[in-house]
Amino acid sequence: MHIHARRRSISFSGRTITIKAAVKGLGDRKHTFSIEKISGIKNVPPTAFKPGRLIFEVPGASKTIVEDVPMYADKVDMNTFTYGGMNSKHVKDLEAAIRKAMSA
Repeated sequence: MHIHARRRSISFSGRTITIKAAVKGLGDRKHTFSIEKISGIKNVPPTAFKPGRLIFEVPGASKTIVEDVPMYADKVDMNTFTYGGMNSKHVKDLEAAIRKAMSA
């Protein structure tokens, strides 16, 4: 499963999650973690003025905010995937798949 929104992308392979964030210059920042490391998931739905956020609680992972983002990208940490209203259904499906894999 792969979703791209707001200059970030998230991929779920069944066992690992990868969040990529666009940064100024060449390349992207990437953070990969397994579902075993996740202690919690929080999904904040988007509103008319704020993007939605899928937040993963990963003990030991950096909480540093990505500062060198390009225009139209969000300054959040690498454990957070931001998305707009058009991707709400896809993010809910992704969250359900991750929760199912965590409980298996």
